[in-house]
Amino acid sequence: MYRVMGVDTEGDVDFRVVRGRNLSLYRALSAHAQIVDRFTPALSGMPMMMNYASSFRPHPYRWKGVANLNPRTFRVRSDLALRRLNARRGQFDVVLQIFGMFSVAGHGFPVALYLDNTMALTMRHYPQWNPMSDRERREWLILEREAYHAADRIFAMSQAVHQSLLDDYGVPADKVLTVGAGANFTIDPDGKDAYDQQTALFVAYEFDRNGGRTLLDAWRRVRADLPGARLQIVGPRRPVALALPPGVEWFGPVRDRERLRSLFHGATVFVLPSVFNPFPHVLREAMAVGLPCVSTNHVAIPEIVMDGVTGSLVAVDDVPALAGALTELLGQPAMARQYGQAGLEAVSHAMSWDQVGALVADQLKVLAAQP
Repeated sequence: MYRVMGVDTEGDVDFRVVRGRNLSLYRALSAHAQIVDRFTPALSGMPMMMNYASSFRPHPYRWKGVANLNPRTFRVRSDLALRRLNARRGQFDVVLQIFGMFSVAGHGFPVALYLDNTMALTMRHYPQWNPMSDRERREWLILEREAYHAADRIFAMSQAVHQSLLDDYGVPADKVLTVGAGANFTIDPDGKDAYDQQTALFVAYEFDRNGGRTLLDAWRRVRADLPGARLQIVGPRRPVALALPPGVEWFGPVRDRERLRSLFHGATVFVLPSVFNPFPHVLREAMAVGLPCVSTNHVAIPEIVMDGVTGSLVAVDDVPALAGALTELLGQPAMARQYGQAGLEAVSHAMSWDQVGALVADQLKVLAAQP
């Protein structure tokens, strides 16, 4: 059995115990390979203080964003990761790096990347998510391109990322493989029983980037047609000045997974009208409990939600279309059930972490066998 060393951004956690989008891949891979270890090359001490000092912005949120995402942190994380890998040479056969926030490729051992996004996609669709200056963006893109070309294999979560790697970075087509991703909720084989609650559920930490304000505008129209309908918002902290229309319940962050799961089970439809979300795992989590999904026809979302089959897709910021899709599913339990059960079927048979792990494992085995 070949040996895998993982490098990611998940922090100091045990992948065998803690659930998470990256950690699920390690668990799936462990059926095919030995996961020697995994770690996060995180800045600390003086390097972290110097980075924050160099990245200062008056607005705290923007300051944090710039400090976490800039060419300096890319290089420092890369150096930290390489030091740890060099210290453990001989203990692993291949490195799996999850996400492109640093680079360890091109240093005498095989490296595969697993990507959910590229900076080029961010700059094209939602540049405000990228807090860097123009000079820093250009520098980051150069570092990113070098990392992709140095890697031995790249696994893309979506065809959108796959195409960006080819078009925006010139990565050879035979180096890239789209493998998808699984659901982080345990799949409920029986699905939901009831679809007549007229309850829509929104779950995301970043409200604006995931279309939260568009959703509130659309909800006013939904309530005009369905006065008893409810919208539950989970994840973001409520902006102080944000006025809520009738029927909206704001839960904020819900960290207890059983509580979160109960909210999914109690909803009729899941809604995420994202402006830009490169690969929203939460849609698959909703599908795993039998919820139909309403989202946007944007980036990788059509690869997750099949319009007219497992949910409804609308254009970004299209308030009338979003309101119409929600009203239709909330007002027609039979349709909601049909879409929800189709989504559950899709997640159960075509979108599991076990399947992703098997695809990745086959490729890593080839890399590990290289002299």
